[in-house]
Amino acid sequence: MKKTLIFTFILFLSTILFSQTLESVCSSLAEHPNTTGDFIQTKTILTNGRKLKSNGKFILSTLGILWQTEKPFPSSLILTEDSMIQIAANGNKSVMSGKDNQIFANISDTLRSVFNGDAEKLQENFKCDFSNDKDGLWKVELTPKDSTIAAVMSTLILSGNYKGADGSDKILEATLNSLEMIEASGNTITYEFSNQKYPKELSADEKQIFVIE
Repeated sequence: MKKTLIFTFILFLSTILFSQTLESVCSSLAEHPNTTGDFIQTKTILTNGRKLKSNGKFILSTLGILWQTEKPFPSSLILTEDSMIQIAANGNKSVMSGKDNQIFANISDTLRSVFNGDAEKLQENFKCDFSNDKDGLWKVELTPKDSTIAAVMSTLILSGNYKGADGSDKILEATLNSLEMIEASGNTITYEFSNQKYPKELSADEKQIFVIE
């Protein structure tokens, strides 16, 4: 009985510490309403190991998310709260509403939770396996609880750097350096981020990107 109580206490304490640490990372990420930078995307095909690479620029903001691919072919993917917009190299634009697409709605909501640093939402929709080390690296592995999301991706892994508060376990100044999505098919898509900047306001042209016409 005594061993059971000790084990239960340790498990309870570990849960509290885990939650606080994940919350610290999310709170730090959420301090930046806008993040811009460069990305390298690598898609690995499970069946033959082929790697498809592209690169470009991104914007993460409260208005939405922009992936602006520059190479090998220019294109843009824009995610807002209600819509997904794809712009091809020839300028053709296609708009998908999330109202009638449950998969889109869930994936879009997940991305907003990730980049807005909403720890509570992440824990509601995912099983979260968080870790950090003394070298200033953190990682969280998200396994979807919702079968609709799981039908598209099996795991989402986020990682980055952090600075800790002196004399405290609290994480400060966390940055997101990479995102890896393992699809239900087994294919993986990895984003590596660099040159991150945190403008307080987006430019007028950047804001216009998220206006649906």
